[in-house]
Amino acid sequence: MMMSCRPAAARLNLKSTPTLLFLFVLMACWLSAAPAQAHGDLHDAIAGVSRAIASAPGDATLFLRRAELHRLHRDFAAAEADYAKAAELQPKLAEVQLGLASLRLAQGRPEAALQLLDDFLAASSRHPEGYALRAELLEKQGDWKKADADLAAAVASSTEPHYATKRAQLLERHGEPEAAIRCLDEASRAHGRVPLLEQQALELEERAGKTEAVLHRLDDLIAREPRSDIWLARKARALASSGRAEDATIAWREAAVAFAKVPLEKRNLAINRDLAAEIEAHQVSPR
Repeated sequence: MMMSCRPAAARLNLKSTPTLLFLFVLMACWLSAAPAQAHGDLHDAIAGVSRAIASAPGDATLFLRRAELHRLHRDFAAAEADYAKAAELQPKLAEVQLGLASLRLAQGRPEAALQLLDDFLAASSRHPEGYALRAELLEKQGDWKKADADLAAAVASSTEPHYATKRAQLLERHGEPEAAIRCLDEASRAHGRVPLLEQQALELEERAGKTEAVLHRLDDLIAREPRSDIWLARKARALASSGRAEDATIAWREAAVAFAKVPLEKRNLAINRDLAAEIEAHQVSPR
């Protein structure tokens, strides 16, 4: 059965509470990479929100924001208290359930988290982060197809391409690379071509050993992208790895011509030096 992940044309509201929650998820990933600095950063952030609460003690979203920070800081009692206060101030603030679900996960209580997510999504049926979080839980419980359905709903509920990435990764993990590639391609087209999604689809095709699909995609990128030298070099590598040495040599020559058109100041950047050396190493005089 062909799986699809066509997104809706909704607009992301950067001031919305769901978006704030997603930003906290991103912040958690960043903070985990530097634990010592993270501790101080979280303290500063909590202090900042506490000052805002002192100025606006009736703002439920501020308590929700501080609850998330306490959760990231693993001060679960403080997080619980702030979630409760947010719910007291604004009983219909459904995102409190999403925050509590994340808290239950952090506390090692997946069943309680799942129940909260079920209730949350019943009330907020177009909330992508809720679907994504429940999908993570469902996959851990061994029900990857239900997880896929949730991620498909997340993609359909958001213009943010990272939900398509999450779904593609899930599909690849469970032996559905073609569905994963379709997912990324549909999302990229829906968003007016997203380089990151196209790159991910290309890498998926490479891992799946779909050489002709890789070459077709690279030809498309070479024709469209301003830095064709990068894609020509990648095409040369793909041709070489598939045993097409002569075609690879031609692609390396084309890459050299394209690289020579890059402004000198850009060619001298550190990020381009390895590419320049690789192109130079593969130059063969034409017969």
